[in-house]
Amino acid sequence: MSSEPAQPGDRPSITERLMFAVPAALFYGTILYFLIWMPSGESLPFLSGLVLFPMAITGTATILADPRGEGSLWRHIKIGWICITLFIVLSMVLMREAGICVVMAAPFFYVGSALGSLISRLLLRKLRSRSIASCLVILPLVGLPAEPLVPAPEHEGQVQTVIDIDAPPEIVWKNTVEIPDVSSRELQWTFSHNVVGVPKPVDARLEGQGIGAIRHLRWTRGVTFEEIVTGWQSDRYLSWNFRFGPHSIPEAVEGHIKVDSSYLKLAGGDYRLDPLPNGGTRLTLTTRYVIATPINSYCDWWGRIFLNDFHGTVLNVIRHRAEAEAKGSGAAVSALNLIHDPVADSPTGQPIAM
Repeated sequence: MSSEPAQPGDRPSITERLMFAVPAALFYGTILYFLIWMPSGESLPFLSGLVLFPMAITGTATILADPRGEGSLWRHIKIGWICITLFIVLSMVLMREAGICVVMAAPFFYVGSALGSLISRLLLRKLRSRSIASCLVILPLVGLPAEPLVPAPEHEGQVQTVIDIDAPPEIVWKNTVEIPDVSSRELQWTFSHNVVGVPKPVDARLEGQGIGAIRHLRWTRGVTFEEIVTGWQSDRYLSWNFRFGPHSIPEAVEGHIKVDSSYLKLAGGDYRLDPLPNGGTRLTLTTRYVIATPINSYCDWWGRIFLNDFHGTVLNVIRHRAEAEAKGSGAAVSALNLIHDPVADSPTGQPIAM
């Protein structure tokens, strides 16, 4: 008994296949996520986690949705981007992925997704072989053991932010060495804090005086760390080295980027106070760091955004507090001078006879 060959119209369309392809790609992406990103190590899985990972997700969707590679390249790229977007949302909701990782990884994910769509479609269209195209899907697992071989040169950088404050150095110093009880009303809007969700400063307390003193810092979302004072010149200069404990940054805040690791280290920082001719103070905040990744320029660019936002937030709090104190002190001094100045008390401008 003979059977008629299947006609093209009998095959499910790409749209129909997507009902299975997209969930399957997300499921496979979740497996890869736990295998590649969940292990906490001293290095970042750049090759497997940022480049090959999104290629595998979109490659899975392309192979299942269009096994002959008949759809247009642009259509496959859009399908891949939909899969990546859904996976990012899934990772934030179910895996509690932090905003810092999401914004830094997203450009790689979308570029890698488009590349995965291009390669998988090309293999399906030209070679007519799903088995060869499927090799793209397992590349993240193959590349994982090669991660230590990826060059990661060391790069030292610093971010410096300057602000002029209408208050004398002694008042600025007082409001700099300790910054207690920062309220939400004192914090300015920033991209890092209000969009990405980077923790905000809450409190900075000083234990001791001079070199060897410790500044205890608290941020929102349970972030705590210390600054060990290495330089101290009252009203002029304060420097420190950072000290992070094993629980300084909770996993829920940032599970992948370690601020005291082989690929990222916040080395230290300082405040410098320079008197201005008008009686004010120029306050400079500097933070120094070391990064060692295959994408140093990219990480350095993001680091400058985050640190500039943090610097601006802290310096703004110091400025408002110092200027308010200086204004209050000036008003109090003027009032005292007025009370004790007999000439000012006399309607004729002459000292009042006592």
